[in-house]
Amino acid sequence: MSMDGINDVQKIMTNISSSSVQKNTQETKQSFVPINKGVGGNASKRVTDAVIEHALNQPSARKSINMLLSNSPIGLGNQPAKEDIESMGYQFSLTAMHIGAPMIFTSSDGGTITVYDGKGTAEMGEDKRKIVYQNGRYTQEMYYDERGKLTNGQMIIKDKIAGFTEQQYAFIMEDNNRMNVVK
Repeated sequence: MSMDGINDVQKIMTNISSSSVQKNTQETKQSFVPINKGVGGNASKRVTDAVIEHALNQPSARKSINMLLSNSPIGLGNQPAKEDIESMGYQFSLTAMHIGAPMIFTSSDGGTITVYDGKGTAEMGEDKRKIVYQNGRYTQEMYYDERGKLTNGQMIIKDKIAGFTEQQYAFIMEDNNRMNVVK
């Protein structure tokens, strides 16, 4: 075979290789596109930085807690059902495949609601029935009994810049549905 013949074969092989690489790359990109990208609508209730700043300036922890909970999708009351969470603009986006795995709901504006059924292990933090709401620097944990009745909760507000805990509130629900502020 002449040198020109070898060069022609190399050109053909290069064209075949590059076109199959492009085809494989396109197929790979399509198969790894996140299914739930941009999941959720705009949350009808959420704790924003403005709400946080206003709550931090309240004269008592009780007023701060009430303000945060009234703006949160997970406020006082019984444990919300999946449909309740979805009606507030949060859509189911993720779970793991083990007993007690939490279900994660997200909104397009950055909020997440993680629902634990309390059937998991303590090592993974899945042994209590709770709902965790997070939006930016705000984290709220609400704990429920086996009937879905709120038992206690806590809110943590992180500093905007350094990320340390700027303020923390905690409460326990009494039998008469009255909130008892712990800190």
